[in-house]
Amino acid sequence: MAIGFYNAAVQALCLLVCAPLIAGIVNKTKATLQKRQGASIFQEYFDLWKWWHKPVIVTKYTSWIFLAAPIVYLVTSIMAAMMLPGLLAGNIRLGDAFVFVYILALGRFFMTLGSLDSATAFGGMGGSREIYISVLVEPAVMLAILLNASRYGSTMLSQMVIDYNAFYFTVPAVMGGVAFFLVMLAENSRLPVDNPDTHLELTMIHECMTLEYSGRLLSYIHLGSMLKMLSFLVLFGSLYLPLPLPLVVKVLLSALLIGLVETLNNKMRLFKVRVYLAAAVIMLAVAIIAQ
Repeated sequence: MAIGFYNAAVQALCLLVCAPLIAGIVNKTKATLQKRQGASIFQEYFDLWKWWHKPVIVTKYTSWIFLAAPIVYLVTSIMAAMMLPGLLAGNIRLGDAFVFVYILALGRFFMTLGSLDSATAFGGMGGSREIYISVLVEPAVMLAILLNASRYGSTMLSQMVIDYNAFYFTVPAVMGGVAFFLVMLAENSRLPVDNPDTHLELTMIHECMTLEYSGRLLSYIHLGSMLKMLSFLVLFGSLYLPLPLPLVVKVLLSALLIGLVETLNNKMRLFKVRVYLAAAVIMLAVAIIAQ
């Protein structure tokens, strides 16, 4: 058990170091497809270094929740990364899919509290929008878990890794993979659900909750978001992408696919997100029935 926790901690540390690189690859892909030079794939490391060395500015009207929210958000992302299958963590017993979902939900909950605690118009707007989307996303994530749980007879992430001998490009596998990719974009505040590059008050969701943060607190939030996206890419490659390729290659291909999707799509209206996620839920339900 001790060795399992040690491997899980090393796995989370490796993913934490690589997360800004994956975010940089997504941004570079978007810039290339838009015929721009774009920043280096290592730009996210420079940004984190810059934020880390800037002072933290906090008003006297905020409470401890405002300070604790970024730390909880980063810690929950690290805990989720420790549970991922197909890497060093192996068959760690804490890698239950439901625990994984609710650990990330805890981080989102504290970020929402932090945005409300700032007592600004943008913070409250971003928090309410985040909760609205999370209410729609979590049922889809649960259906994705049930799809794999019914297939492999377990809710442990390590037991849900694709079995290429039994499940290889079947209809349920392909539909489940497409639906999980759609849900992954919504969960990580990516286009077409949210635009991580904008600061327009009519379109912001996740960025609204970060506007009042600065310095190291801001670096915690961005690093937690990058790690969360990489964790979902690992899950997508391990559990839902039916390609017999090394996991690292599948993660890189998925990052390139995100860049392509974000280049080809605009941000949809907020109240159309429910239609988008309803399509993912229908696909998952059909995949469960077809299985």
